Amino acid sequence: MRVPVPFLISCYAGGLLLGFCLALPAPARAAPETLAISAAQVQSLGIRVERPQRLDQAAGAQLPAQVVPAPEAEWVVTAPAAGVLVRLPVAEGEAVAAGAVLAELRSPEAPQLAAELVQAESAARLAGADRDRDQQLHREGIIAARRAQASEQAAVQAESQLAAVRMRLRLQGLSVAEASQGRVLARAPGAATVVERLARPGQRLAEADPLLRLIDPRRLMLELQWPVAEPAPVPGERLRLPDGREARVLQVGWAASSRTQTLPVRATLPAAAGDLRPGQWLKVQRLLDAEGLVWSLPASAVSRHAGGAVVFLREAQGFRVLPVTVLAQDGERLSLRAALRADSQVAVSGTVALKGAWQGHGGGE
Repeated sequence: MRVPVPFLISCYAGGLLLGFCLALPAPARAAPETLAISAAQVQSLGIRVERPQRLDQAAGAQLPAQVVPAPEAEWVVTAPAAGVLVRLPVAEGEAVAAGAVLAELRSPEAPQLAAELVQAESAARLAGADRDRDQQLHREGIIAARRAQASEQAAVQAESQLAAVRMRLRLQGLSVAEASQGRVLARAPGAATVVERLARPGQRLAEADPLLRLIDPRRLMLELQWPVAEPAPVPGERLRLPDGREARVLQVGWAASSRTQTLPVRATLPAAAGDLRPGQWLKVQRLLDAEGLVWSLPASAVSRHAGGAVVFLREAQGFRVLPVTVLAQDGERLSLRAALRADSQVAVSGTVALKGAWQGHGGGE
């Protein structure tokens, strides 16, 4: 149905407020789908139209994200044994290779451990020799089976004690020669970068006291606080970095923060993201694949109505009211899904007057 709006122009020309004119009593009937407005009325109302821009994907609002190490890419190197830290030869920001010496301690416990190893090796050799002898005697019928079983058990126990001492040395990164001298070396568990020194040379340390914090710079990710008011992302969704590269949503937290009303979200970074640093902040945008026709228009083109959104589409005799679905906002522009064409003309200014005329004929929101 097409309706003229001469009363709107007369009110506008007389300098009266548009809202006052629209407040005048009007018959209660359904809002028209098309408003009949002449070219002169379009000019007097300051209505300007613009063609929509077709989008292959919709970009959401920018959100702050922090670069953090992946959970498996961060280590704390600790003191292998109690002692005095005598050397810490790496600096913050230095790249280290797997197995590189990161710290040296002097430990009074290390010589004792070396002595325990010598004793355990000797005991294992003697127990093994006793077992072999008793097994031979048992085969010859000289001794009872019980005695052979006892020597077998003693040999197993001695070998277990030797294995435990060797494992302790291996866990502490000690060789027998180093342990005999009281030297304890802490080594890098993998290729990494030193991000923090947690001890100083000359400091007395207990076993497992922290020495250094390391991060593998090849395994970084993004951490975001996603507003609960926004539709939550799903794993696999794309996020655009400021330079155009894309990250992928990996994890979406379930519980929201009561203080900030946000969800924790983690995203994987592209492989070629070596220029980013842990702790760095940057802006990312959510990217939505275009399902159907997705367009970009100025935010001023969209009018809210009854919980939805509409635009005013220029036609030969006036403007047609077209419902749209807003997907995302990026600054002053909106990404929306609508039945538009590349040559469509959508009102981007004067929309308040158009909405007033539309609702004036069909009731308010």
